[in-house]
Amino acid sequence: MKILFVEPRGAYANVFEKSMSIPMLGPVYLSTILKNAGFNVSIINENILRRKVTGKELAAADILCVSCMTATIKRGKEIAKEYKSIRKLLGEKSRSIIGGIHASMLPEDVADDFDQVFVGEAENDIVDVITGKRNEKIIKGSPVTDLDSIPVPDFSLLKGWQDIKVVPIMTSRGCPYNCNFCSVTEMFGRGYRTRSIDKVMEEFEIHKDKKIFFVDDHFVVNKKRTNEMLDRIAGCGENKTWSAQLRTEVSRDLPLVRKMRKNGCNMVYIGFESINPESLEEMNKKQSVEDISRSIRIFQENGIFVHGMFMFGSDSDNKNIFKATSKFCLDSGITSVQYMILTPLPGTELYRKLENEKRILHKKWEYYDAMHVVFKPRNFTPAELQQGMIDSFSEFYSYTESINEAMNAVFNSVFVFFKRMYSNVRFPSFIPPLIKWFGHKIVKNWISYNKDYLIYLNKLDFRKNRQEKL
Repeated sequence: MKILFVEPRGAYANVFEKSMSIPMLGPVYLSTILKNAGFNVSIINENILRRKVTGKELAAADILCVSCMTATIKRGKEIAKEYKSIRKLLGEKSRSIIGGIHASMLPEDVADDFDQVFVGEAENDIVDVITGKRNEKIIKGSPVTDLDSIPVPDFSLLKGWQDIKVVPIMTSRGCPYNCNFCSVTEMFGRGYRTRSIDKVMEEFEIHKDKKIFFVDDHFVVNKKRTNEMLDRIAGCGENKTWSAQLRTEVSRDLPLVRKMRKNGCNMVYIGFESINPESLEEMNKKQSVEDISRSIRIFQENGIFVHGMFMFGSDSDNKNIFKATSKFCLDSGITSVQYMILTPLPGTELYRKLENEKRILHKKWEYYDAMHVVFKPRNFTPAELQQGMIDSFSEFYSYTESINEAMNAVFNSVFVFFKRMYSNVRFPSFIPPLIKWFGHKIVKNWISYNKDYLIYLNKLDFRKNRQEKL
């Protein structure tokens, strides 16, 4: 029996497309479990291969397993339809199963397109499902209480894996926080489950030739555990680099920040969300603007790049938020930014709120990628919110900013060259200006590819304005 897992590709020209080349761990975990149980398994990630799964690949699969986020569910349904058609033409039986966050939040949305729908965590139940012991239409998985029971993922099952330079590693599941826009707590709960450090390091040491990205929603929930892990990482060699997602409060612990840098951390990804205090409170973010400013300064002073994520469109935002956020990011010297539109993802508190208020524009899920306005904002039109995000991107990722930052880096390099004769001072990095340079092109491609959607939003505003005049 041949089993094929597919992770569908997201929208072309998405500004986050490069980050999508890091595979979701779910399909790799499940494939490894099935391989260990004696099945013939392979994985195709369309983001990594930069192509669609072929008819030949689908034809060879006795069972098709698709894992989707909300933004990729349309493509997932297309794959399932093509698979069933091809197998029927060949006179072969087909069986399709879908899992992932979207199916878990809205199983009824995909039930007609797949033979079975997996809701929740699948590691405990995947073998019984594949063997037919569990044959119900909607399969409710059970949470994994012992994360060490999940095997070290076998990435060799993933086609094109040899070209991947960054390896995802999970050290925990769940998040103790409860931001109103996030679906993590709905999927994994607010309980914080951890893998043993021994298990994490077993996996860490396997990938000596690759960079590591810790995919935990918050890498530093338990500082004692993090310190122990950093001590173990220190024994893996000075050239081992890694990055992680975390929250602003980590920067309050300066010894921990310094230890992270010393032991290989080169970048942190932080959900700042907003510089509007009212918006932060509305999102239940549990942090202040002062926390945001401090964390950027502390991490960068200690040689760690900061990728900041900001969200526009809360009910507390107004038209001033775009310029103010752009100025804040440029003044702070943050390495890179990810401006997003507040998006009501299924299963979240935000989704339920906007659904009840009848403010959701449509449910064309491919646009639920945090880059497109899919609801009616309170203090501006949908088109104004969309344009505000575009303008903010364009101000940060501009050739002018890139050239200015590169010139500053050259000047500071000369200064540091002489200063290093007397003290151990780091040379400035040219990575930030390069990010801005290439980011400018990505933003332009996104605008060009999404021009029809921008027209759609403007037409919505035109109809609204005309109705108001009448």
